[in-house]
Amino acid sequence: MQAGPPPFSRAIHGATEPAGRQIAVDLSPDPEASDGLGRTLWWFGDVDGAIDHRERAYAAFRKRGDAVRAARIALWLAREYVEAIGNEPAGNGWLARAQGLLRDVEPGPAHGWLELTWGSRSFDPNQMRAHAEAALETARRSKDAELEASALALLGRALLLGGEFDAGVTALDESMVAATAGEVSDPLVFGDICCVVTLACEESGELERLMRWNDVIETYMSRHLHGALISFCGTCGAEFFQAKGDLETAERCLVEALGALRGTGHRSRCIHPAAKLAELRMLQGRIEEAERLLAGYQDLPESLGASVGIHRLKGEHAVAAGLLLRRLNQVGDTIVAVPLLSTLVEVQLAQGTVDEARATAGRLASLADRFGHPRVTAIAALAAGRVARSSGEAAARDHLEGALSAFERLEMPLEAARTRVELARAVQKDDPDVAGREARVGLETFERLGAGREADEAAAIVREVGGPARTGPKDVPRSRRASTSAPRRRGTT
Repeated sequence: MQAGPPPFSRAIHGATEPAGRQIAVDLSPDPEASDGLGRTLWWFGDVDGAIDHRERAYAAFRKRGDAVRAARIALWLAREYVEAIGNEPAGNGWLARAQGLLRDVEPGPAHGWLELTWGSRSFDPNQMRAHAEAALETARRSKDAELEASALALLGRALLLGGEFDAGVTALDESMVAATAGEVSDPLVFGDICCVVTLACEESGELERLMRWNDVIETYMSRHLHGALISFCGTCGAEFFQAKGDLETAERCLVEALGALRGTGHRSRCIHPAAKLAELRMLQGRIEEAERLLAGYQDLPESLGASVGIHRLKGEHAVAAGLLLRRLNQVGDTIVAVPLLSTLVEVQLAQGTVDEARATAGRLASLADRFGHPRVTAIAALAAGRVARSSGEAAARDHLEGALSAFERLEMPLEAARTRVELARAVQKDDPDVAGREARVGLETFERLGAGREADEAAAIVREVGGPARTGPKDVPRSRRASTSAPRRRGTT
């Protein structure tokens, strides 16, 4: 899909910035011209200019008496003020204004977009689902394909958060089909759908599905010769590459995204690249860099993994446990709680509070039974195996071998390697040959993925059972893989 010519082309002319880039200047009071110019400036990364011109368009549409067009712009402004500027009162004001404008308007697509805005602000899966379903009903009644695809994406996320995996991925898949089949003509809507699907897949651990949709999107973009349309933020791009085990390209995505973000002075719209890069640095064993990256971002939910890891390495297990418990209280028994509970088991075992770790593993097992998803079941089995190993229970081996088989079927190499190391520790005394094999295979995986710190831990086990610790020089980066440059998207609708 190639974007058509902007509706304001007759009302602008080129001006040159000091850096030499051509920019558009609005010479017309026409609201369509101001609105189109604002949207274009947004694509060029000029968020302040985009807001300025779209606010002018809002005022002009209000003066004209077009409450629906004004409300749609107000909804966009509500998101930009919160997500890009970080001004929550202004965002709330614009959202309230949009709701007020639509109060006396006959129900239509604008009401559906209002529902989606409310839904995207909710952290409760049930509320998110209710807003998404209301928007979906409006979309289908008014035959608005873009609203329908957007509502399906949010509905899919809500269902996944609530543990309804089959229904959730079906909604996500349907949304992406609509987006890539040409039913979505607005590039901002297209990008937003991709963003919601990416977030939903990350939250639920559906990274394989994310990878497969990425292949479809790349083909779609190549076919329509519109590379800018998929300009995801680098964090989203990094998720694709990290899921494939290509940490090198994921790192480049995050470094570029972080540099671009610092250049604008605006906030990250979704997952902050500093948090994800810190997480990657932890995996690489570059702890001091991870700590520097998190400075000022420690309170972000997405920083939790790296922050907990740093506290654990410092031996501050009580602090790590406190951070995890606080977040668990916020998310409740949703799918987001699964990795938190898994990490909490490790922290509690490090503290020596085996009974607490056993209770946490039991809570994780209950979620696995409730959700019935293979990934959650595998994570629960790994947690149970860790607890059993720490207690010297014979059941540890069965739990860990079950988890390993599941992770291999799910094509989750990093988790499989971690399980192999746990299994090696569990059988090290009774079956050193098996321990050595599992540790060596885990070591090879860590080295291939660039997980330096965990490679060192696996190598230590290999040495303890009398095997060669390394198959090659330590800290030599793996060969570069051919890949496309990191896709970046500057924001959401």
